Amino acid sequence: MLSLSSTASSCYGRWLLPFDPEQSAGSRPSLGDEYQVRCDYLGPWLIGLYVGKQRIWLWPDSAPPERLREVRRLFHRPGR
Repeated sequence: MLSLSSTASSCYGRWLLPFDPEQSAGSRPSLGDEYQVRCDYLGPWLIGLYVGKQRIWLWPDSAPPERLREVRRLFHRPGR
């Protein structure tokens, strides 16, 4: 899962590894390295992101609608 956070000027992402119930009860999902995230395509049916050097595409059916709205708000630049 990709976890996004933002500052006033940049957006950053971490890949979170899924929780494994077979591990010890106190374990948490593993945090990956933090990468700068940039959006180079924000269309009505597709969102194109670079997470570090990795290219990923988000489709409307790839996440719950409320999460996709959050991503769109994060990368939307009024007037563009």
